[in-house]
Amino acid sequence: MRYKIENEVVTFYLDNPKRTEDTTANQSFAGTGLTEKQVVVLADCLVKKFRGATLGTQQNATTHFLRPLFAYFKANKISWPTTSSDWQITIYSFFQFFLTNSNWSQALTAFRMREWQTRFGGLLEFLKEEEVIPHDIVIPKIDQKRIKSIAKDQPLLGQPRKKLVDLTTQPKKLLVDISVGMTDANYLNAVEKKCRHLIDVIRDTCQEHWEGLMKDGATGRTLAEIVTDAKIEEETAAKRFGTYSGKSHRLCLFASAAQPQGHNWALAVTRHKIATGSKIDCVSIRTLRASPFFRNDVFGHEIDRFSALSDLTALTREQRQAVQIPSQFYRFAGLLSNIDAAAACCLLTIEHPEFTSESLQDAKLLNVHGKPYLLLTDSHYHSILSVDKPRAGKRKSVVLSSRSQQLVKDILQWTAPVRDVLRRAGDKTWRYLFLGVKQRGGINGALGVIEGRPIYLHGGQDTIGLATLHPALSRNGLDKGSFDYRRLRNTLGVIRWFETGSILEMSRRLGNTRKVALEHYLPPALLHAWNTRIIRRFQNTLIVLAAYDEPYLLEVTDFSTMADLQHFIAQLIVDYPTKTSPLAEELQRRIGTAQHLEAGSSALVPGLLNVRLSPKSLAFLYSYSDLSKRMLTESDIDKIDVISGLAPRQFIDLATLLKHAAESNKIHASLSESLDVPLLKQVHGGALAMQAGLDAQFSRLAIKHHWAENL
Repeated sequence: MRYKIENEVVTFYLDNPKRTEDTTANQSFAGTGLTEKQVVVLADCLVKKFRGATLGTQQNATTHFLRPLFAYFKANKISWPTTSSDWQITIYSFFQFFLTNSNWSQALTAFRMREWQTRFGGLLEFLKEEEVIPHDIVIPKIDQKRIKSIAKDQPLLGQPRKKLVDLTTQPKKLLVDISVGMTDANYLNAVEKKCRHLIDVIRDTCQEHWEGLMKDGATGRTLAEIVTDAKIEEETAAKRFGTYSGKSHRLCLFASAAQPQGHNWALAVTRHKIATGSKIDCVSIRTLRASPFFRNDVFGHEIDRFSALSDLTALTREQRQAVQIPSQFYRFAGLLSNIDAAAACCLLTIEHPEFTSESLQDAKLLNVHGKPYLLLTDSHYHSILSVDKPRAGKRKSVVLSSRSQQLVKDILQWTAPVRDVLRRAGDKTWRYLFLGVKQRGGINGALGVIEGRPIYLHGGQDTIGLATLHPALSRNGLDKGSFDYRRLRNTLGVIRWFETGSILEMSRRLGNTRKVALEHYLPPALLHAWNTRIIRRFQNTLIVLAAYDEPYLLEVTDFSTMADLQHFIAQLIVDYPTKTSPLAEELQRRIGTAQHLEAGSSALVPGLLNVRLSPKSLAFLYSYSDLSKRMLTESDIDKIDVISGLAPRQFIDLATLLKHAAESNKIHASLSESLDVPLLKQVHGGALAMQAGLDAQFSRLAIKHHWAENL
């Protein structure tokens, strides 16, 4: 994103990697009284904030911010403020102008309020951060109250209220998932299990879709090879485009569904046009209908699905009915679609969450200077793919896994013919990874860059998505509003957090910094659910305390069965031992057992420590103690291990204590009997006999660098 100012007009050149010409947004500041230097300050801030953002975001920012701002200065004929008091008056005046003036916009007040709160106010705050606006200036805010009408929920006499409930299951008393009765570990395990299950569903579904696509493409190549290019050119030169039917007394075209070999001819002619074409519409519906081998209304009727292709496709009957007729044909012709790109992006995201959806969809094989972004190697080594992350302002390179490497090779094989056509047509988009057939510039079936946008995941009112073709996604709740690339990456990051318990590892998995991972990925996925669980669990604890001996206890809690309630109460008794908090005292007094009360009262009574020893374990302890005293400094001896929570000092003290007890003759007879000192001396003697060998082994321990020959 960049800009230039000329003749009192600021022109922004927006980031659009797939452009065929510059994408611009213009705003005139003529008559505003603003100087070019003042406009440069505003333009620099917009470029800094929105560089790397999507094209739509950049268009909205430049238009929705500068247009009302310039209109305000033009209408009021005021100069650029220079002091804090002038700035505060200007901000309040502009706020009133933005909401009430109808010359610059005819939008409703509610829309203007929403624009100010969601977009404009944030931009003014950014200008404060950049010190364009003084820091002491107050930016007005709008707190809207949403009043929901309940009129439709108030039926008249004779009109029953609709009840959308399943009478076979117990009703839930909350809109959220009732999991407060589970232990913390079980709750987190349930969250992790659900996350992994949904990822597996998406992976299996997309892999099934991709394998079916590859199968149909291979079938299409085999069928197209039956009719050679020489045969097509021979019939074209002779102007024979079909066979005459004596029964119907008319010409039956070679690529007609009425011909036994019609599907072979249709695929062969299409592939021939791709191999020789030099225009992006060489295999569009309009071009094929203009071909003498096809009818002029081909793909307009159900018969044009070609029954032979319907019998050979990997699509099910329901999927064939959902897919449009041209889409099924292009599938056999070896051309990718937007849905196919969406499936591939899901698989690549699962394998490499470092890639965002925008970076994958905008992935290129080469830059403008011919430098490759995809380094393919032989089968013994993995390939490297580099994609651009605009918001981060850098490129991200990863080593492809075996699954993603095979996927990329399939994409390259399918897109190679399309890439050649685009190069011959002089289209710059031939460098992109995802190429196929789509609707482009009003042309149905044009060749170009395909985009696996989120709508091709869940589908829409007039759009077919993966969830439309594969009901397994919808059955698992993966539909509109719950299935997109952002949620997919979030879930993969959370799974990594479950695996390692480390924000650092999670950030590495997502290709982000720890700050970004903590602020943008972990909280939305876990913290809201966890906080809700903590609140509901505490509320139910108070309810149990207040009504523990009442017959209506089950009704006032969040539980639907007595078994769930009893399980929750049992956890409270264990989780809140006596003398740990005032709440624990009340819980144990009201619902605890006498056994728990006695355990709490006797927790501080002195007792005996029973240690089960063997000559071997004691020998290891003695050897470790002597080695630590010889090799470690005093600071190292007192250093606590982060995993075990123990320091070498504790093992040394334990060894010293046991040696003293075994070798001392001053232990009283009564204590010697209770401690079983004779047995300790026997084990101690065996340990000393074994220690010499262990000391020799410990002395040979060392850490060495070892480089494998095959690395």
